[in-house]
Amino acid sequence: MKTKKAYSLALAAVMASSVLWGCGSSSTDPGTGAAEASDSGTKEAGGGQTLRVTVQAWMMGKYDFERIAKEFEEENPGVKVVYNQVDNVDVTSSMLEWSQGKTNCDLALGGDRSETVPYAANDYVVEFTDENFFNGDFTKDKFIGSFLESGNADGVQYMIPLLGEVLGCVVNIPMMQEAGYVAEDQTITAPADWNEMYEYAKNLTKDGQTGLAVDWGNNMAVKAYDACVMGANGNLYESDGNTLNFTAGPVKNMLQVWQDLVKDGYTTTDVFADADANRTNFKAGRVAMHIAPASRWIEAGELLGAENVGVMPIPGTDTHGSVSYIHGAVIPKASENQELAIKFIKDKLLQEQFQTDSMNSYGKMSPMKAHYEKLDNPYWPTVLDFTEKATTPPLYKDYTKLDTNMQIELQKMLSGASTVDEFSANMSKFMTTIDLSTGMNK
Repeated sequence: MKTKKAYSLALAAVMASSVLWGCGSSSTDPGTGAAEASDSGTKEAGGGQTLRVTVQAWMMGKYDFERIAKEFEEENPGVKVVYNQVDNVDVTSSMLEWSQGKTNCDLALGGDRSETVPYAANDYVVEFTDENFFNGDFTKDKFIGSFLESGNADGVQYMIPLLGEVLGCVVNIPMMQEAGYVAEDQTITAPADWNEMYEYAKNLTKDGQTGLAVDWGNNMAVKAYDACVMGANGNLYESDGNTLNFTAGPVKNMLQVWQDLVKDGYTTTDVFADADANRTNFKAGRVAMHIAPASRWIEAGELLGAENVGVMPIPGTDTHGSVSYIHGAVIPKASENQELAIKFIKDKLLQEQFQTDSMNSYGKMSPMKAHYEKLDNPYWPTVLDFTEKATTPPLYKDYTKLDTNMQIELQKMLSGASTVDEFSANMSKFMTTIDLSTGMNK
């Protein structure tokens, strides 16, 4: 693959506003190896190695990175693990650095597939193969397929999933019981389709309580739409197999139900002004059903009581599967510690305890199938079922444009400023104006 500097600069301009894991400016590490990583190599004065790991800051509170660093250092004498926390990083810094064969990190954690493409397209990141990674206890069949696919671009694995998310419907069990949607054996009776979901939301709405909330807001609009389309239509795409579908009969029926839910007061659009509004209201006991990343059922249980929160499939996703996505790990080719970085992924990041501690506390999903065998929460099998059937969001070069425009058009349609037919036509026309390629082919 040939590097093209002009291409990388163009991609940098497109992606500069994204939240990335790139090895740019960062905060200092709060624990092991508190000094900032630098460009000055990875050899310790005594002949050891320093593994520089860049981590999106929110992950540090969800996983025990300190423990695994200490373990790795003990198991590999002479190795020191240094973490750099990052929040919003301009892709330009990593593009320029990596294009010059330099890096101030050996392993970057926290991005998703769309954020990997600019690097992969320019041959800046390591390709994971059967030879260097998928062997022993880590053959591909050991991974949840949809999570592994989320690190794949045009058939090549550039990212290893660290954690996965899947869209589901988180529910308040006492509210569902009161409305008659919990069977005698305590299983939740899920709505069969969106017409039935409307009736659920209607019956679950009363003073101080909203029946349904959908994550239509910033960064989630497309994923929420995709998951609901998968359930309703069984396929995300038009007949070309690439253009996101806004025209199929089941899709337009679903959109009409959405508009009716807002008009009749059985759901809200607060999430357009505040991306966390639905999450906050559900945890406060003011929402009965919440279509969102399913991990929020564990999160909400901290406040509402674990026994009072469950998960059911979005209508149709028990049959067709939902939509899943990942936060993953990439290794820059400029790193001199590629083998050490792979060893850290295998030995520590995919370690059962490291993964299941976060699963039990925060609902973050391990990419490894074996890690689901000993979990206590009774809703894990439900979540795993529609995850294993899940598909991944479209990998479009202009995905960010799609997400932004989707929110604009959804707000118009849901508020009644446009009809379902107009929304469908506007979005279908918009899809012809953006780049639907993966961005991998230069």
